Amino acid sequence: MQSERYFIGLDLGGTAIKFGICSKQGEIVQEFQQPTRADKPVKTILEDLAHAIQTAQEFAKQHQLPVAAVGMGTPGSVDVECGYLRGNTPNFKHWKDVKIKQYLEEKSQLPLWVDNDANMMAFGEATFGAGKGFSHVVCVTLGTGIGGGIIVDKELFRGSNYAGGEIGHMSIKFDGEPCRCGGIGCWELYASATAMIKNYHLKSGDTSIRSTKEIFEKYYNNETIAREVVEQEIEMAAVGVANILNIFNPQMVIIGGGVSESGDWFIEQIATEAKKRAMLPSSEGVKIVRAKLGNSAGWLGAAAFACHRLEE
Repeated sequence: MQSERYFIGLDLGGTAIKFGICSKQGEIVQEFQQPTRADKPVKTILEDLAHAIQTAQEFAKQHQLPVAAVGMGTPGSVDVECGYLRGNTPNFKHWKDVKIKQYLEEKSQLPLWVDNDANMMAFGEATFGAGKGFSHVVCVTLGTGIGGGIIVDKELFRGSNYAGGEIGHMSIKFDGEPCRCGGIGCWELYASATAMIKNYHLKSGDTSIRSTKEIFEKYYNNETIAREVVEQEIEMAAVGVANILNIFNPQMVIIGGGVSESGDWFIEQIATEAKKRAMLPSSEGVKIVRAKLGNSAGWLGAAAFACHRLEE
């Protein structure tokens, strides 16, 4: 056990910091969670992240687990080489232009790498989850918004300015609703969990519904409005996935996030509809599957990324 090296991963979300310790092989030793104070100043969030790393370090020390490095996923565009968050993030009031790597390495005294949170989810699924063994993978998270991570030839695609992979903000309706990103008709306005709940409110007038889980329960009970909403969700999700197939021609599309937790049948319906809309050469043989790692994908991917960077 002493010869094995371990890695700490962190996933900074809008409501919680999920973090944990794993081996190089992705075996989870321990998972933790603490609230995210997303409305607080940058220094407070950095202190909370440092506290999370310290919590994991103390656990590792108690159990004699040698920690080699730390990986972290954050919303926003990240200059991976210097660990710097470029610009702002819509769900955090003050979290912008942050020297994440510099601060957290000083506090933890460990090498640390930072990347976009959706990239880390994709890296986790590609390394330890549903995409293991595949070279061309696109991961989609259907949650509060829609995030994405793109892997080409086993390497993360980040774009020329570290802002690539924002698939939730491709426009699927040129005259659609304005998005907070500045765009019009973005995919996440029509296929995210937020969009699904909003659609149910508009159709039913019942604003007490707060989660997609409640909508799916009504769907299983054959409520007409819930069926309409779920069917529309499948269609709108499929539109975006079809675009992904045509643009990237991946071997696999992995769908995660809260909406995907409704079950494999839901993903299968999206897959069927997406393949109807995509060009045959782009969709032939592609696997469209549900994510395997659940809420652990982000921090596991961050830990795997730290291991990958350390070995480089």
